[in-house]
Amino acid sequence: MSPEEFQARTNVPRGTMDRLHRYAALLCQWQQRMNLVASSTLPDLWARHFLDSAQLAGIIEPGRRWLDFGAGAGFPGLVLAAMDWGQVTLVESIAKKCRFLAHVVAELGLGNAVVVHARVEALPRQMAEVVTARATAALVKLLDWSHQHGMAGTRWVFPKGRSWAEEVAAARQAFRFDLDVAESQTDREARILLVTNLRRAKG
Repeated sequence: MSPEEFQARTNVPRGTMDRLHRYAALLCQWQQRMNLVASSTLPDLWARHFLDSAQLAGIIEPGRRWLDFGAGAGFPGLVLAAMDWGQVTLVESIAKKCRFLAHVVAELGLGNAVVVHARVEALPRQMAEVVTARATAALVKLLDWSHQHGMAGTRWVFPKGRSWAEEVAAARQAFRFDLDVAESQTDREARILLVTNLRRAKG
């Protein structure tokens, strides 16, 4: 996918595209000295990482408070911040990845993004409106690590691969929740899971 195709699919304004072009350049520069993403995915950066992140904007309305944990190279949270889709807290436990995220935030002038060096399960309660993570762990682990950061009305939004149904079944052993499932724009076997009314299972 080219940047032009990405813009046509997402209809983002020119200012957003300028930020994403700068983000892409920084990612490629830093990738030369640290492993931020699989190098094999860089030729398809605009689909594999940018569109895969931006598609969450079609599920959650703008202006929410996001918590993106295991933020890594910034997907999906930093893309959503570049789209001005809300206030995003990027939580990452690896210091060098935090340095990359902070550098991109500064270079792009993102006043709506904050980088936190921590493990999500060790954070003070965040009271997030939307919680997300990408390519981090199985669903039951994601919910276990992050359930305390929600409140009434919080939504947990997780892109998942082909084993999503098995992950949902395993998660229902430990948690009770409502679930909506959306198709992915980037992988016909993947899905986006939207979890609401999350609580631990009794007994």
